[in-house]
Amino acid sequence: PFWDKFYRDDWGKLIAGQPQFADRCDLSVLGRWDWVRILSSQPQFADKCPAWCWENFDGDRWSSLLINQPQFADRCDWKKLNGIDWKELLAVQPQFATHCNFSKLTPEHWQYLLWKQPHLADKCNWKKFKSRDWRELLASHPEYGKYCNWQKLTGEDWCWVLQSHPHFFKKCKWRKLNGSQWRFLLS
Repeated sequence: PFWDKFYRDDWGKLIAGQPQFADRCDLSVLGRWDWVRILSSQPQFADKCPAWCWENFDGDRWSSLLINQPQFADRCDWKKLNGIDWKELLAVQPQFATHCNFSKLTPEHWQYLLWKQPHLADKCNWKKFKSRDWRELLASHPEYGKYCNWQKLTGEDWCWVLQSHPHFFKKCKWRKLNGSQWRFLLS
């Protein structure tokens, strides 16, 4: 009597949490996000998910699904994942690094990913890092200093890095600091 009041989104959320009601739903009305929501918590519905849906999952949907249900990896079109998708997926499921096109990751993606999965550091293209990227990474993760191109750091960058990690003083190019930066460091 009241099932006809449900919208598509309502069905996706309901079936994800209460799969016993799936027989009340016309599954053909469900969209891609509905299926991701359902499959993420109810993988037994995989055979009910239509082929068009699997084929049209974009990278965001694939990463969301694989974070929760890595067993669907054999269905994934890895080329659809962009840098953000890879960052999110590898942070939780690093075993998929073998499929990753690491050139899609920006230094901002790497900062997050290295925090979650430091063993992936050897996959990082450190040459992409600009001075600000190094400053932000080294301030919170000094262990990556061994990869740093110290020449890229500006006086302002050195202020940030040395404030948190004064042991890097031996690497500093002191001539890059102006008067106000010296004052900042000395006060």
